[in-house]
Amino acid sequence: MSKLRVAIAAVLLVTLTAAAQEVPPAPAPATPATPEAAPEKPGFIMPAYLRGIDLNGPAQAAFRTWPPKELEERAYWLPWSVLSFERAKVFNQPVFLVVTVPWNRFAQRMMEEALADPFVLRTLNHDFVSINVRADRRPDILARYGTGNWPAISLLLPDGSPMLSEVNAQGVALPITVGYTDKKGILFNLNEGRKYFDLWQNLLHGVSRVYEKRIDIEEAKAGTADAKAIEPVVKWLIGNADAKNGGFGVAPKFALRGLMEWAYLREDKQQPALVALARNTLDKMAASPLYDTREGGFHRMAAAPNWGWIQYEKMLDANVDMMREMVFALREQDDPKLRENLAGTARFVTTVLARPGGGFYVAQSADAKSPDGGGYWKAAERDAGKAPPVYKLVLSGGNALAGAVLLRVGALLEDPALERAGRAALDLVLERAIEPGRGAGHIVEPDPDSGRYLVTQSEVAFGLLDAYESTGDARYLAAAKDIAAFVRNNMRVGEELAYRDHLATTADYGLLDMPLRPLLDNARFARVLLRLAAHGALDDGRAAAESILGQYAGDLTMHGARAIEPALAIDEMVTDPLVVTIEGPASEPATQALRRAALNLKHGWTVIRSAPGTRAAASLQWRGGTRRVSAASELPEAMKALLAEEVGTP
Repeated sequence: MSKLRVAIAAVLLVTLTAAAQEVPPAPAPATPATPEAAPEKPGFIMPAYLRGIDLNGPAQAAFRTWPPKELEERAYWLPWSVLSFERAKVFNQPVFLVVTVPWNRFAQRMMEEALADPFVLRTLNHDFVSINVRADRRPDILARYGTGNWPAISLLLPDGSPMLSEVNAQGVALPITVGYTDKKGILFNLNEGRKYFDLWQNLLHGVSRVYEKRIDIEEAKAGTADAKAIEPVVKWLIGNADAKNGGFGVAPKFALRGLMEWAYLREDKQQPALVALARNTLDKMAASPLYDTREGGFHRMAAAPNWGWIQYEKMLDANVDMMREMVFALREQDDPKLRENLAGTARFVTTVLARPGGGFYVAQSADAKSPDGGGYWKAAERDAGKAPPVYKLVLSGGNALAGAVLLRVGALLEDPALERAGRAALDLVLERAIEPGRGAGHIVEPDPDSGRYLVTQSEVAFGLLDAYESTGDARYLAAAKDIAAFVRNNMRVGEELAYRDHLATTADYGLLDMPLRPLLDNARFARVLLRLAAHGALDDGRAAAESILGQYAGDLTMHGARAIEPALAIDEMVTDPLVVTIEGPASEPATQALRRAALNLKHGWTVIRSAPGTRAAASLQWRGGTRRVSAASELPEAMKALLAEEVGTP
């Protein structure tokens, strides 16, 4: 092989030498050459990055205009990847990380203004390696580097670890972060951050290693997952309820997932303390400026206690949460105004956010042409042609939950079109996002990746199980069971009882190698396990859920309103569900009517099973008692009679 290489090299040398002899030497230039003086083809302008430097002239002249201004003052956003961090290490450059979204007005403005300023870009390109991450695509990065503001900006060491400082309200070493600011503010942080890095980088590396040895960046306290664990949360909600404006605490105001379900579950056990608070919150939110009375749907949040400072983007997940809250409220107590809001929200989701062919996009952006993002919605007359754009990212978790709730909305409002839209979203997830044995992919389109996140697995599995109860489609149950097995087999380490937020598939840089076992995603997954057990699909589902929830049950009140769904999960675990089993051919109208009636029963914690049968019928089970009916109209009275018996141990 070595002789062959020598022979090839000799041939190439002879060829190149001959070619060089055939080319006459270029005449010496009369004046020092510059990139602008380089000969160009008529009608063709050579781009600056191709013109390069003419080394035939004196070095001073060759480099005088290099690099051109258009190269110095342009954005070089790199992805979060091994190559980006290796570049930072090779050149010993700190990292300027921007975690952002395209639908938020503050993020839009900063990317268009401060982070597009020529002087800012020149400073970034000279002193930093710049990395841009879309938060919707990388929930693991958002969880560690998010700041609660858009955009979330962090100054990092070349290995992705945060640069730390004690200059903060707590007086302890915390990551250096920047929120929304102007050109002056960002330049100050860039200049001071670079000085800090140059002066103290060795110390910063050591301090960051100590910082990253923390066990978990999700604050949690283990305890016993029982009724006693959730009573402090009830007291916290009562003590922090905003009777005037609704919600809990001062601000911000946004959808509270699971509140209405939990309130009615407690009422079924003669523990009604939360019902009035939950309905007041829902009513105030539906009557607030968050709800768009003309096009339907809810804006993301209000930053002020009196529903002011609206964040105008309309998110799929927030509207799905609101629809579920309204469904549970309306099936217990009808309200024409709330019913109208529910129909309007479903209309917004199935029109503005609708993806052609089925499924839904993640958000409608804020109005980039107005200072606060709300110009389009506040206008006296709206021009539909000027509506803010829709961010066309399709997430599997959001679509599974949206599909499931639309099935419930369709059953409540007797709207088959909503049920069809829900089935289309669920089938999109089933066909495009789920791989048997490998869980659910986070992104359906565009550009799916191989990331596996706990938030995705818990949302998709929960949505599929809820859809199974609404339809009896066995595919949904089987897929949910497969996802649960994937999580249990892959997303915890050693003897851990709760699950990590992501499955590492490549080298983890910076804070990504810090174990994070997120409260909300683990609570949702515990609810998945409880439902699988209730359907007879998982023998140890209840015990596994109890182990997970016990990791957080020591003091849930430290999480404030975030503790609602974990507390609901514990209450579901310690409470007997009403089990309704639907029999008969799935396509028969009588069977479908029974299923819709079961979905709308006035009972908070209900599990709807499916069983084969030649004729439509339904059986109800609760605490050892049973009832059986053959008509949908008989189901509510049968439930009342069964619950009144109080058979077995209360």
